[in-house]
Amino acid sequence: MIFGKRQIVIAALVAALGTAVYLNWQFTGTNSTEIAAKDESSVKELGQTTYVNTEIKPESSAQTSAEETSAKGTDKTKKANAEVSDDPANYFYSDREKRKESNDKALEALADIIESASSSESAKRDAVKSAEKLAAAIKLQSDLEAEIRAKGFKDAFVTINNENCSVCVYGKKLDDASVITVKDIVHRQAGIEAESILVSEASK
Repeated sequence: MIFGKRQIVIAALVAALGTAVYLNWQFTGTNSTEIAAKDESSVKELGQTTYVNTEIKPESSAQTSAEETSAKGTDKTKKANAEVSDDPANYFYSDREKRKESNDKALEALADIIESASSSESAKRDAVKSAEKLAAAIKLQSDLEAEIRAKGFKDAFVTINNENCSVCVYGKKLDDASVITVKDIVHRQAGIEAESILVSEASK
């Protein structure tokens, strides 16, 4: 069937998002790698604790240990997120988090339409097209941000709305030459005309 189960739809959309996220972080340095290493280390530590500690504890003690472990994991996650957000090469971290949350909600809503037995075939087709368009836009924005960073900016945040695009850059003097460079990148990748592209510089 052209419309599979919800899990298949979401898996396909997540795969597209995964590609965008990978490209988005590819040019932000080694910070994400360090965070991943910390997360892996945390998992190993938890696994070792479970394996080595075979002593039967009273229920209250075991519960306390679980709560402490959970709290430590939460603290590590908060610390990792703080390190990422403080990284000059990821100036727009909070903006990307908000954008991701909005995109996730939109994809969930489209997946509900596709899965619902009450949805017409036309509505399902439209939902699939919208999901594909959104996934393509997410990847395109990520590709543009990566290429703009490659031109010497520490970070960039791109928003595409139909035939308009806004680009906010950080970490490099924004002069006439760099504005032309940014607009050329957007036009070449997204096909948006220069007059519909707004380029601005983020304040420090």
